[in-house]
Amino acid sequence: MTESQTDRVQKITIVKNGPYRVQGRVPFIKLTQVCSEYGEPLEWQYLGDQTPDGDSYLLCRCGKSANYPFCDGTHQKGFDGTETARTDRASLRVFTYKGPGLTVKKDSSLCMLSGFCVLRNTSVSELTYGSNDPVKRDRAIKMVHDCPSGSLTCRLPQDPDNDYEPDLPMQIAETIEITSYGPIRAPLFIMGYLPIERSDGVPFLPHNRVTLCTCGESRNKPLCDGTHRLTQETALRRQYRQNHP
Repeated sequence: MTESQTDRVQKITIVKNGPYRVQGRVPFIKLTQVCSEYGEPLEWQYLGDQTPDGDSYLLCRCGKSANYPFCDGTHQKGFDGTETARTDRASLRVFTYKGPGLTVKKDSSLCMLSGFCVLRNTSVSELTYGSNDPVKRDRAIKMVHDCPSGSLTCRLPQDPDNDYEPDLPMQIAETIEITSYGPIRAPLFIMGYLPIERSDGVPFLPHNRVTLCTCGESRNKPLCDGTHRLTQETALRRQYRQNHP
């Protein structure tokens, strides 16, 4: 296969201690959380397309690029991008919520605390246990499908052996999360079973939804573990207190 043919194969390759190399003209969009008046994430809002020209592009993984979300080479100043996440996504930390109309599984090892599954007056587990009510079942399914990390999956009684997944195109989204102190940079939301390959050539098991770290601080690289929220929200809180003594 020639170099030009390789670039047309749609996949993400992780560069050792470097960026994400995206090949095959994979669409790159931008999404933001839409929250309730109480700050609860309710859905994703499309903010536009930002796909670069060309067959491939590089996305920042260290979190320090001046051209974020694209790589500008800053990682070369010293970024430890050691990849520790399991490629088979096997986990011993899976919780199952089984209701009359829906079964939901939560893999806590993939959870990055996006916040869609717990609201002030209900949760995905509570709705699942009450899923004999179609309204509650559908609401639980939406919570599962809005989870970008794939930590939450669900199955319907009529097809108990297969996950019920949304029909997502093969694309990447830069995401913005909303906190009580303002918006923050969030992980890359990878959709549509887009192949991801480790820097040593080992592929990850493809999934319909998965999130990749963009702050450089995840302890489960290249997957997001929610560390970005702790660091950025702490900084915003500190700034708020300085401006409102």
